[in-house]
Amino acid sequence: MLANTTNQKLSNWSFGKVYAFLSNKLEVEGIKLSKHDESNTTQPCPCCAKKRKVSSRIYSCTCGYTNHRDIHGASNIFAKTFYGEIRELDFLLNHTTYLRIA
Repeated sequence: MLANTTNQKLSNWSFGKVYAFLSNKLEVEGIKLSKHDESNTTQPCPCCAKKRKVSSRIYSCTCGYTNHRDIHGASNIFAKTFYGEIRELDFLLNHTTYLRIA
């Protein structure tokens, strides 16, 4: 029952208020918060641009690219934001190990 009430509370967040709160707190520290478009960042492969739906924890493409789906999406959002397109990053990411908590 606890998980259901927590999920309901999270789904009722007003993200506008959260954004305003974070903006104000960061502004005091001299940091600017900005929003970026995350649409169409989970399906395209950064190497060959083929689109593929993720059905497991690992995103894999026929071109040989594989990565954890969360890292894949975050990398694509980063590339779209800083390079203006989804493509391979100019740097390597450290390997991330995920622990499953039951």
